Amino acid sequence: MLTILAKLLQFLNSNQNPNQLALAVCFGLAIGLMPSFSALLIILLMMIYVIKANLSLFIFIWGLFEVVAYIADPVLHQLGYAILTAESLQTIWISLAQSSFWILTAFNNSLVMGSTLAIITLWLPVYFLVRVFIVNYRLQIQGTFKQLKITQILKGSKFFHTYQRLGN
Repeated sequence: MLTILAKLLQFLNSNQNPNQLALAVCFGLAIGLMPSFSALLIILLMMIYVIKANLSLFIFIWGLFEVVAYIADPVLHQLGYAILTAESLQTIWISLAQSSFWILTAFNNSLVMGSTLAIITLWLPVYFLVRVFIVNYRLQIQGTFKQLKITQILKGSKFFHTYQRLGN
């Protein structure tokens, strides 16, 4: 547990661009919520390497959202089912089902459809919230946190040594 907390603090205190950290969180959210292997999963994994998102943070958030997805699956299934069975969208789904590419995306699965809608809905708000949090943390909290007496005491603890060891 101390190692995970130290790793998160290391991400926040690093000199890495807040945009890359926020994108790592968004990609972790997206792949963590994605319920099965599909073409969209492969595209997202390739994009992570292209934009050079923080892989460690991405993997941590991915694991976190795997748990969230397990809990949210019933709601995501209902959302996807509602979209797939909507009368007004039937012609779209029929035409997409006849395309080879759309079959590979598995959008005809209600859980995949609900998860994809959740990802699309959450992507921008999560990106901007995480980015604003990181920038504000670095500007306001990081300097104040280093000056607290409790921080000075913790520098001699096992937690701090774990934190330092992860940084090197």
